Amino acid sequence: MFGNKQIKDMIENGREDVAEEFVQQLRDEVQAADARLDFYMNASAEQLLTLTENGDDAACAHYISKRLNDNVLDANDIKYLERAVYNHCYEAAIVGAFLFGYKKSIYKDEEKEYFSYAVMEQKNSKSAHNSLNKAYKRNSELIDDIDRKVLSDLLDLAVAPVKERLFSFTAELKPAGKGFCDYKSAYEVLLHYTELNGRETDPESVYIAYLRGKNAAAALKAVENNVAELMTEIAQKQGIQNGEVISNGSRVYRYGNAQNKPVAPKDDRVKIISDVSLDIDVDESGRLKGNVCDLCGGALNADGICPSCGNAQTHESNGKIIIRRGRDTEALICTQCGSPVKLDADGKTAYCTACGTTFAVNGNALSDGVYGLNYESIRADMPEGETLPDVKFVRASIADGAITAVMPKNFIVMSDEVRRIKYPTNAPKFIYTTPDSKVNLTLNIIGRLEEKDVFAFGQQMLGILKNSFVGARFDEAIKITDPQNIFFINFITAAIDQGIYNAMFFFSHNGQQGIGSWNCLSKDRWFWAPVFEHAVRTMQFN
Repeated sequence: MFGNKQIKDMIENGREDVAEEFVQQLRDEVQAADARLDFYMNASAEQLLTLTENGDDAACAHYISKRLNDNVLDANDIKYLERAVYNHCYEAAIVGAFLFGYKKSIYKDEEKEYFSYAVMEQKNSKSAHNSLNKAYKRNSELIDDIDRKVLSDLLDLAVAPVKERLFSFTAELKPAGKGFCDYKSAYEVLLHYTELNGRETDPESVYIAYLRGKNAAAALKAVENNVAELMTEIAQKQGIQNGEVISNGSRVYRYGNAQNKPVAPKDDRVKIISDVSLDIDVDESGRLKGNVCDLCGGALNADGICPSCGNAQTHESNGKIIIRRGRDTEALICTQCGSPVKLDADGKTAYCTACGTTFAVNGNALSDGVYGLNYESIRADMPEGETLPDVKFVRASIADGAITAVMPKNFIVMSDEVRRIKYPTNAPKFIYTTPDSKVNLTLNIIGRLEEKDVFAFGQQMLGILKNSFVGARFDEAIKITDPQNIFFINFITAAIDQGIYNAMFFFSHNGQQGIGSWNCLSKDRWFWAPVFEHAVRTMQFN
């Protein structure tokens, strides 16, 4: 998902690789919308009713249309339509404008008619805008109340997804562009926040205010007052201590006292310095087992050293990234139905949730009808049949210039919309991601930490993580000393539908505490795990 900041970065910095994925996402969204419309048009009334009862407002619009055409509308249908209109569903508002506005309709209702027009007007409907302006001459008070209600709803909807504690809000009114109907009388209301760590969210267009009536100055003042009053109510509910309303570039309202405003990052963008060609080798010798010595097969100790032969297990050789190809895939497959099976905690039995078959497991050589490998290491092998993904890498400056690191070339700042989904609370200050949001890098540089204390701090954090993620699988920690002390740990946590591979690292930057984390889907870690470690080992601190 792309926000204004990502699109601006894409245009200003010529991010052609990102632009291709942006265009593809737009195509996918259009195709998905077309597919949904095609489904609604061909669905039966019973199917549409089921969707309507489950809260699908677009389905409701098509359901009401079918019922209207069949001349079988009843009181329950009108309640469904009212709910959809007051949920600001554009499709439902089109139906509502007709049903509540038709003079001979038994459902004629001016308030609902005008509210339907107001919802349509927010979607840039010129006919709805003209209908409201025409009606304003005789029903100005009612339409003013509806405009305020729509503004209130949209401000509430904009704030609702924000779970972070916020320091302040800024609501800005500015003349709308030529893309809006009757743009000369239109003002765009943009909303953004400052988080407690100083990060400012992307401005979000929330509402288009049209200055109705003959006195434009008085109409603008009314909008400013409405925004100020409504945002004050929201701030009090959300515990936001400070805020302001800006109109035409000047502050017209101030809430609280923003004297001690936190210092915002000057620049969180990805600044590409140079292309990087990673030296990745695929080792065909067999499975990777993180606790087994490559030379003699003996068990490694916690420091990665084999007591039997003295060999120190290396993760990289002269900057080369080694990925071993497994002879079987990591997934455990049921021979009865072909579905994935799950190992029990003791590793002695496996159970297929699809067909209910239980299998006995004999050590690492899974037997009795189970194919696959029981990996003891958190590092997965490259599955049979897979090829290395076509990923281009760069060295880039990030985190307000504090760090230079290797990362995918198409990395961008994560949009606020995706941040709220992936990190609803305690979001890191800096979050970078691929356009599909499947590979992420987060960074926080806060608090005090001297370099000599990095390993002790990392060990302490490892204990906290193990207590917090009881079901997670942790690998042995790695202590990196060159170019500076970095405590590196990697582990797998459970998500709703699949595991997440995490590579966390702790460091000191100019006496400040640094916490970073790479993550990807667990199934993709065979490629990304060694790349993440390489990226951490080759970071430069500025």
